[in-house]
Amino acid sequence: MKNRKKIAAALLTTSNKPLELREVFLDALLPGEVRVKSLAAGLCHSDLHYLNGALPISLPAVLGHEVLGEIVEVADEQSAHRVGQRVIATITPACGVCARCISGLSTQCLSTSSLRARVRPKLLDSKGEVVTQLGSIGAFSEEFIIKEVAAVQVADFIPNAEGCLMGCAVATGFGSVVHGAKVTPLDSVAVIGCGGVGIAAIQAAKISGAKQIIAIDLHDEKLQRAITFGATNTVKSDGDVIAQIRKILPLGVDKSFEAVGSPITAALAFEMLATGGTATILGLEKPGSLISISAELLIEGDRHLQGAYMGANQLSRDVETFAQHYLSGDLQLGNMVTSRWAFSEINEGFESMKDPSSIRAVVEW
Repeated sequence: MKNRKKIAAALLTTSNKPLELREVFLDALLPGEVRVKSLAAGLCHSDLHYLNGALPISLPAVLGHEVLGEIVEVADEQSAHRVGQRVIATITPACGVCARCISGLSTQCLSTSSLRARVRPKLLDSKGEVVTQLGSIGAFSEEFIIKEVAAVQVADFIPNAEGCLMGCAVATGFGSVVHGAKVTPLDSVAVIGCGGVGIAAIQAAKISGAKQIIAIDLHDEKLQRAITFGATNTVKSDGDVIAQIRKILPLGVDKSFEAVGSPITAALAFEMLATGGTATILGLEKPGSLISISAELLIEGDRHLQGAYMGANQLSRDVETFAQHYLSGDLQLGNMVTSRWAFSEINEGFESMKDPSSIRAVVEW
């Protein structure tokens, strides 16, 4: 393990089994990279899907992608980053110069795959086997290596646990409203799923001035919380959701957001639309999943179904906006963190996600 640093990581060795705290070996930096010490990481439902085997990943693996850390080493002296800066990592590093980037579509950058690629593996286990890192980050470890362009500086006044949410939950939920669906004060909004992404979308809809915001979830606890974040109405999803929506908005909603990750709720998001409305699907689904929608509603009603991968965010710009809304109190990052765990308690943190009142569990180092 010459030239590699020994660090602790939460290793996924078998699907649907607890993570194992193990020693792994982190490579030396290559040009264009920074080494980051983990400070706080959110436990995202995407991580949970890989943990329980619902989504495939090569094992052994280190999960974790929603993270805030401190730069402890920079490969290039001319880098815009400096040791001591706190940054969040983005799972969608962008080159900034390709056709998609200059069109404002950085989450669809043509060079993301090459930016994630590396001539040597970042992590090896004690046997010398390559360890996969989710999103080329692998945040459930003491330290990780990312490309400079994947690190976005965070304002000093943002606390660690709150700040890490900006890397995924807020970037996705907020971005889907602002960049993806472009919600305005003329729009009514419905959000299916009131976890981290959904709550971020609700807050963004309120900040965007949406005239009505309907929160939809199976759990009363989540619906009650949604009201404190800006929802004007709630619908429990154990009944006829469309009928309940029509009682509130007889013509349907203008913009809907699905943050669950199910073909059923994705189809529901489309079905509840008013004429000309747009449904934005955010939840990750199993490979091969298909969404079935009504041809009549699509063709005759001019309705739209779209994705907004990672909220179609422009993270290097958006983070500053998140910070200002946090300062004003409009973006309640602190209230989104519903439990905090030491790194050694990461499995208990994942268990806590089953609590109906949970929005985001955060691991802190």
